[in-house]
Amino acid sequence: MKLIDLQEFSWLTAAWDQVSARWKSLSHGILITGNPGIGKDHLALELTRLLLCKEPNEDKACGQCASCQLLENSVHPDFHVLVPENEIDSQPEPIREHANRYFMSEKAASSSRKPSRVIGVDAVRLLSESLVMKSGQTGRKVSLITPADRLNSNSMNALLKLLEEPTADTYIILVTARPYRLAATIRSRCIQLECPAPVPQMVRSWLDRRYPETTIDVLPFARCGIGPLQINAILVGGEQALFQDLFKKLCMPTLTGTNPWLLAQECSAIGIQTALRILQYRALAQIRELATGVESSPGCNNESAFSCRESSIRTFLEIGQFLLGPTGAVDEQLFLEDICTRICEERES
Repeated sequence: MKLIDLQEFSWLTAAWDQVSARWKSLSHGILITGNPGIGKDHLALELTRLLLCKEPNEDKACGQCASCQLLENSVHPDFHVLVPENEIDSQPEPIREHANRYFMSEKAASSSRKPSRVIGVDAVRLLSESLVMKSGQTGRKVSLITPADRLNSNSMNALLKLLEEPTADTYIILVTARPYRLAATIRSRCIQLECPAPVPQMVRSWLDRRYPETTIDVLPFARCGIGPLQINAILVGGEQALFQDLFKKLCMPTLTGTNPWLLAQECSAIGIQTALRILQYRALAQIRELATGVESSPGCNNESAFSCRESSIRTFLEIGQFLLGPTGAVDEQLFLEDICTRICEERES
């Protein structure tokens, strides 16, 4: 599969220029952060390609050498990827194919087991064993962990050892939209590359080139933390109307008389975990705005999302904790209904 040209995502240009200008002197730990759905994984892939290239042209991989071709075909022996099992299918092909080796044995052992939401300690230990082996190509080895906030406490401790005692010519790239979930000791051992969110007009122009006959209001998506790549996937899946209906409901001045189970039903229609992340993002946005006095989502009444600061904090923490744990479909539905009931009751009071 051909890697996507990073120039396709113009909003990442500044971040790429920043990291590529000093790629020869990068720390072994690199933390890439930014909003969901803006292409951070693609930036990480481009950086990987540059680090592994045998004949780089200043700050760009040649694209022709054996190493570049191996990465292009998703079979590079020195590229190691850790992702949660439940997110593997949504990853770009090079990430998906290189990640398979780290949980294929677990899948075979229990084919009926629900895919894990976390990156476990066994995967990090296997990664550690792989990184001490001799490089198969350039002398450099690159590990990509995405999303890094899915590491649990044990796997973070194992990763910390890798960061504290790195092997020569080894780079560990962590990608996350939630860096606050990473241990401070891990963040302190990485250089951080912040990818700014694209402004709505930039997203609108990007989508207009793909869907010239479709009118897309990107502001509600941006207000709910949904990036351009996620919007593109929603449009491909024909789910635009489902999301727009939910956005309107969440931004109504009042939910008086709204049946919480009907609200939960609208949330379920776009996927329970997706809906929970939207609610969590809105809670975090309100917390930030109340703390700073600066509106992060102009044009949307945040008081309509949650009744007060305490409600926002409670919702943010509860959803975050829930999404980290192993749950079944029934548990997810009940939790969503509980959140929707609370939102409706608080907004009525």
